[in-house]
Amino acid sequence: MKQPEKLDYIDGLKVLACLMIFNFHFINAFYCGIYSLNPADFHAPAVEYVLGSTPLNILMGGKFGVRIFMTVSGFFVGYRFFTTGDMKSLTNGAVKKYFRLVFPILLSNIAVFFLMKTGCYRNAQSSALSGCSVFFGNYNQFEPDLPMAVKEAVIGCFVTGANQYNGPLWFIYYEFFGTLLVAAILALFGKYRSRYVVYAVTALLTIRNDFLPFLLGCVVCDLTYSGYGWLKKLTDKKWLMWLVLLGGAFLGSFPPIGEHYEGTIYQMFPPKVLLFYIIGASMVLFALLHLQAPRRLLSNKAFLWFNRSSYGFYLLHFPVMCTVGCGLFVVLYDKMNYYAATLIVYIVSFAVTTFFAWLVAKFVEKPGVKLAGQVAAKLS
Repeated sequence: MKQPEKLDYIDGLKVLACLMIFNFHFINAFYCGIYSLNPADFHAPAVEYVLGSTPLNILMGGKFGVRIFMTVSGFFVGYRFFTTGDMKSLTNGAVKKYFRLVFPILLSNIAVFFLMKTGCYRNAQSSALSGCSVFFGNYNQFEPDLPMAVKEAVIGCFVTGANQYNGPLWFIYYEFFGTLLVAAILALFGKYRSRYVVYAVTALLTIRNDFLPFLLGCVVCDLTYSGYGWLKKLTDKKWLMWLVLLGGAFLGSFPPIGEHYEGTIYQMFPPKVLLFYIIGASMVLFALLHLQAPRRLLSNKAFLWFNRSSYGFYLLHFPVMCTVGCGLFVVLYDKMNYYAATLIVYIVSFAVTTFFAWLVAKFVEKPGVKLAGQVAAKLS
């Protein structure tokens, strides 16, 4: 068994996923034609159509980015187990996962409540000006209730995927139970060859939902660290790994709605968009584990610094865009060119989100991780 090492380049991959998700919500707020590929939604038809109907769409591939997060989570559930044989990392996972996730969620939901209560959400007004009301204007248009916001943060998003206050919280349900599913499979079958049968059966049962990427991430980890000679012969062929990487990225660039792609390179594929994203994410991760050049790129210091705040960035980017970003856009709309205004909104929203994510990582997430370790240690 190998000893586990810090895989900085996978952290870098998570940063790319964060950027995709941020860009995805930005275009939904201001350039929703890139998302819908509906000519009626375009501001700059030629540019937006090219961005939305070619592999450049991966730059705004938020749905693909989320599946990358899920696949990476499944990978890391199995990582220590397959490198060290440590079963304790599996049995303590649920407790650690809850306490690591819950405090930043609670803080963000309380912040959303006060932002709504004070009228800071301007996404409805902004979307009316940008023509994106269908895709971005309907969020958080209800009377906020603090106990409900707290309940959603502490229980709801974990148990049912409740995300009324903060849209991206739908992911937490899958993150929590997806990692538990993988941990349970490994705890029961991880040391037996029969695990591959269990993988196959579980894949068939989850093929229509977002538990599948967690499973595939675990399978990628299993294949990588179980030392199969036949697999090494394949992964040593770098041209093949580059094809896998590019193929995964291509699947991740598929137009997200699965409509209006007639006449594009995607028209020959059935509109199984989420399945393409899930398969593509596992292909990208697998190839990355066996290619040095992209690993060096993703291990740079800027990515590693940003990754420390990536969870907070994911939780906060949507409320910041709905308040700071949309509020700024409403102010700038009549004062300058549309494209200049949205560029300023993008820069300011990104900077504000990054700053608050850094604060959350330092003063909320870090103590939560410490508490999670202490609670898990006591229970074990």
